[in-house]
Amino acid sequence: MNWHKKILPVVFLMSFILFPDFVLAANNVSLKPAADFTVKSLSGKNIKLSEQRGRVVILNFWATWCTPCKKELPYFNDLYKKYRGVGLQVLGVNIDKGTSEVKRMSQDFNLAFPILLDPKGKISDLYLVRSMPTTYVIGKDGMVHHIHWGFGPDEPARYEKEIRDLLKQ
Repeated sequence: MNWHKKILPVVFLMSFILFPDFVLAANNVSLKPAADFTVKSLSGKNIKLSEQRGRVVILNFWATWCTPCKKELPYFNDLYKKYRGVGLQVLGVNIDKGTSEVKRMSQDFNLAFPILLDPKGKISDLYLVRSMPTTYVIGKDGMVHHIHWGFGPDEPARYEKEIRDLLKQ
């Protein structure tokens, strides 16, 4: 029987539920171009990823119900404020179906970076997002350099190093 093919995905999913600070990071990924998209932001402006070329981009997929997301959003906001003047762009892609909680959370955290709305999951599907939060770090060259799943205590230092390294390129 192939029982292990059925049980392993359940065990993997349960690890995220039982250990919400569980983090997987793919550093040294094979460089691939970041998939382009155009989507409406919470402010009503259309944002096109390819227009960010020349900047380091943190593309963060999050949801209002996600506990680790609530921990990382203020951190990304601080990073954005610290490095936006030297070429960092943070784009928060929210997957919630409605916008009322997204607006409230964005205001509560006083988020300064654009929040993109993906209620139908088109961008999430394009980036093969399967867990929250998922974050792609994209270089000035438009290539995906790092992928992170989850957010734990070591992530701030890891993000800071990745961003500094990519800003130097």
